[in-house]
Amino acid sequence: MTAATTTFDVLHVRTPAMPRGAWLAAELYSRISGALRKPAQPISRAAEAAQVRELAYSLMHTDPSFAADLFGAAARHESLDD
Repeated sequence: MTAATTTFDVLHVRTPAMPRGAWLAAELYSRISGALRKPAQPISRAAEAAQVRELAYSLMHTDPSFAADLFGAAARHESLDD
């Protein structure tokens, strides 16, 4: 019995280099976008309920059942302040 050998050619792909200045551009973008971003303003329950009611009115003709559910959800959400 003879020993069989198998050889493999392994291809090695070099990792592509990062383009020059990409790290600088990314750093500048993250700092500028962070400075321009405004913090979210808190919304009252009444304002949130009004937004849900607007959505319900817009859906009333296409999906009245879902619109009714949204009206009920808005009423419940608004009543949590009581």
